[in-house]
Amino acid sequence: MLIPYSENPSAVQARLRRRLRRHWDQPKLPTSLGCSRCPQREVCGGLHTEIRQFDCLAYCCGKPNGCTKVCRRKPAQFTEQVREIGDFDLSVTPRAPALEPPKLPSFAPVIYHKGNRQAVLDRPAVALPLYALFSKRSGIGKFASRDDLCAAFAISPQTSIILTGTDQDEALEKWWSYGEDRRREGIAYLHRLGIGLVTTPNYSLFANMPRWDDMHSMKRIALVHSEFLQGGIPSALHINGRAEQDFVRWAAFLEARPEVTHIAYEFGTGAGLSERISQHLAWLEYVAQAAGRPLTLVVRGGFEILPSLAAAYEHVVFLDTAVFMKTMKRQLAVRADNAKLDWQSSPTLHGACLGTLFEQNNSEREALVRLLLSPPPATIAA
Repeated sequence: MLIPYSENPSAVQARLRRRLRRHWDQPKLPTSLGCSRCPQREVCGGLHTEIRQFDCLAYCCGKPNGCTKVCRRKPAQFTEQVREIGDFDLSVTPRAPALEPPKLPSFAPVIYHKGNRQAVLDRPAVALPLYALFSKRSGIGKFASRDDLCAAFAISPQTSIILTGTDQDEALEKWWSYGEDRRREGIAYLHRLGIGLVTTPNYSLFANMPRWDDMHSMKRIALVHSEFLQGGIPSALHINGRAEQDFVRWAAFLEARPEVTHIAYEFGTGAGLSERISQHLAWLEYVAQAAGRPLTLVVRGGFEILPSLAAAYEHVVFLDTAVFMKTMKRQLAVRADNAKLDWQSSPTLHGACLGTLFEQNNSEREALVRLLLSPPPATIAA
């Protein structure tokens, strides 16, 4: 039986990707005509998209009363949103001290909760969601001590803890809504817990929004990164970008800020699409070269381009979400060949401990990541 086009998931996804592609920044395309008179042209770089639009106000929803985006068509709110970040200019971000960068392994599983693991996980490093350490309602820290934190997630007190700021927009905006004073209190709390590294919240940039919203998100990332460093916690700057000019600005920021030793990136959403991942890889390679010094990249997703990332950065730390999720779904990692894993069903009894399955999946996934990150063997002349 023929499946109607509208009900074919693959066809629907392909159609959505074709529509999305028209809004992606294509540096080789001409700049939209209306961008020439925009006061933020130098910062933004202008639109270069397949869909021809006069300027980015074509993305304005036209409903100012219910809109939360940063847009000039809401003058009063736009003014307040710009004031809260000081300016779109990244270079005026408050300076922060250079902290001793932590020594991190190339692989760290992301753990969302203890689950049915009874044995304590003893690994060099694990990653926890930043927002899982705070009450959603009050924003107050959940744990009185590092021992309490480690017991809640069943990890060894000696394990280095990375907090990943990548999450849904609701959690990201909640952190920003605390305000500077409460964020600094939260950072002091994390410092007392002995957190090794935090990746900054990845405030979103969308391909179909006015560009002021993108620049607002980028500046918030820079501000929060500065706050973490000032609070004594090493932090990886999450360099979100939608257009080539965004990465030119991040590169200039990194070149002028030697206190930035780690950057973060995430390939789980738009940047990880097969049609777009090569462009984001090129931008990351450019940033690494333009910074003028060795950098560590903390990355989520992008499994297939790990060899290329390893060639561009001094050190790559891969935060892995697959091990936890697959274990919760009772799936076992089985080596298919030297560079691939298959996930096979591995049912357990109701309430059974998942510690052994988690460890097996961890070992297989980590071995594969280490293989992908290792340098290619040197050629030997005949």
